[in-house]
Amino acid sequence: MDDGVKISVEVVYPTDPGTGERAAGPFPVLLTQNPYGAGRSDPTDSGTYFVQRGYIFVASAVRGTGDSGGQVDWFGDRQGRDGASLVEWAAHSLAGSNGKVGLEGCSYLGVNQWFTAAAVGKNSALKAIAPFCTDSDFYNDLTAAGGIPTTFVAGIARAEPRGPEDDPATDPQAVTIAQQAMGGSRSYNDAYWQARNVQKLLPQIVKNNVPALSEAGWNDIFPGGNLDAYVAGQNAYYHRPLNTPIAPGDSVTGRYQAIVGPWTHGEHVDEASLQAIRLEWFDTWLKNAPTGMAATSTPLHLFENGADRWVDSAAWPLSLDARTYYLGNGSLTAAKPAAKGSDSLPWDAATAADTLTYTTAPLTHAALLNGPTDVTLYAKSTTVETELTATLNIVAPDGTVTEQADGILLGSQRATDAEESLYGENKTLLKPSHPFTQASQQPVTPGRTTRYDISLLSHFAKIPAGYRIQLTINSQPPADYHLQVAPIPQQLTNLAGGLYTIKRSPEAASFINLPLTSPSAATPSDDNWGPSS
Repeated sequence: MDDGVKISVEVVYPTDPGTGERAAGPFPVLLTQNPYGAGRSDPTDSGTYFVQRGYIFVASAVRGTGDSGGQVDWFGDRQGRDGASLVEWAAHSLAGSNGKVGLEGCSYLGVNQWFTAAAVGKNSALKAIAPFCTDSDFYNDLTAAGGIPTTFVAGIARAEPRGPEDDPATDPQAVTIAQQAMGGSRSYNDAYWQARNVQKLLPQIVKNNVPALSEAGWNDIFPGGNLDAYVAGQNAYYHRPLNTPIAPGDSVTGRYQAIVGPWTHGEHVDEASLQAIRLEWFDTWLKNAPTGMAATSTPLHLFENGADRWVDSAAWPLSLDARTYYLGNGSLTAAKPAAKGSDSLPWDAATAADTLTYTTAPLTHAALLNGPTDVTLYAKSTTVETELTATLNIVAPDGTVTEQADGILLGSQRATDAEESLYGENKTLLKPSHPFTQASQQPVTPGRTTRYDISLLSHFAKIPAGYRIQLTINSQPPADYHLQVAPIPQQLTNLAGGLYTIKRSPEAASFINLPLTSPSAATPSDDNWGPSS
């Protein structure tokens, strides 16, 4: 690398079917950057599928892991520059290469593709990336939740075999883990995390002329986590504000596509259908194959839960239709409460969290849940900090409850950024954006009714007529919450013994804003974008 650190690589070549010897080539190169050593995540087989179809496959060990030198960090510019150097080496120095390179891999091996694509510069040998199983905004969706650090970075660190020059106690990644645990700068959405926000990388990736096909799952550890990257990529290409919704009729390009399936993290990635999609993507850009894939006018491919079908779209959300339901006495209704009411919710670290449940009447017409959801609570607390978790469910006529989305908010981080928030029709708040910085935090005033806007991650599901919509509120995340949060010591101190009073009164009407539209807004796809379960 440019600083003298050596990166270890394994190179796998196509062979001649008649002799079994290395084929003459030249071939395009697929590169994956892996932090997990010999115990690879995805793909598990050194790219055999792609090698057998005319690609050289290069698996490199991320700096500070495996046999590579240097010290490991949590993504960022340094790994991006390493990736850019590997791309140039694979294009111009690797025997058998035809000078064209693509990036391949899932999870960590997918995420670092974004940073490499931002670092390569214009007119590079990097012709396409396929970041699968990835998120868009690591602080908000993965390494913290609602302003509370999670255990995620520490868990990944334990899975990384460290390189000969790395010290797990002092490397840059260890600094991140320590600061998150004790309330340092990186427990907030500071400059470190801003530099790792994939959405903010997209203008440079677009400028570098690198197409991207991303993938995530509705049941992933960051459900639908690539959707914001899709929106940012389309907007960057057409010089629109990055977080503006892609509306029906807006210009889109087939250079930035996304798939969201009904999957958990990494599920089905190395099975035939998703491998074939990646192969078609790489053939399009690295072999100039006339696949037609880049010419699509609907580059977003979504599995519609409940309808069990694939939908192609350009817009996201498909519609900005929104409905507001107000919390009542166990109910969700379109009308504001006419009388004063409230519900109590204790915070106690030693016991399972209590649950408040609010449910609509059965829907008279089917609806399509289509995007992110806001839950706005007006509440009093006996303490200077609050922790509130919201879960959105649908309830079948037989009583079966199916979770759709969840979210959490630390009360001292309740400040919202109106410019970054997403609104539906009639300025209905659908995705509140919180700065989550040290400067934006403000203590909760005990005894004062305070507004809390909780952001629930996006979902895409048909809700049949006769089903009900349900909202549950907890003081701490329920056992099936999609991430494990780990409040820092000061947060735990401030939360201890809290009793919350959730208001549902005319002057303090708590509510949920749902992105609901007609199922006719979704157009079935003619293509199969992966397994349906």
